[in-house]
Amino acid sequence: MKRSKDIIKDLMLSIKKFDEWVNKSRKGDKIIYYRGYLCDPWQQKLSPTMSRTNIEKLRKYVYHAYLKRVVTLVQKRHDSMDYEYIAVRI
Repeated sequence: MKRSKDIIKDLMLSIKKFDEWVNKSRKGDKIIYYRGYLCDPWQQKLSPTMSRTNIEKLRKYVYHAYLKRVVTLVQKRHDSMDYEYIAVRI
């Protein structure tokens, strides 16, 4: 059985990995950078967490890439409070 820390790791991409992906990706490539509920991660079903700081850093970092027109952002809903947050290279 996976530990809570490992589950979070699987559900949240690191900023370093996101940068690596941006540098190697081509137009139309997609990456899931977070799975859960980005707005209130402590309420999500998959792996509730109080690590709001790390999640907020990732959210802001990816959003900054969106503002710079490096990526566009989409979501895929699986269930209540269970979304895939996806960056698409433009």
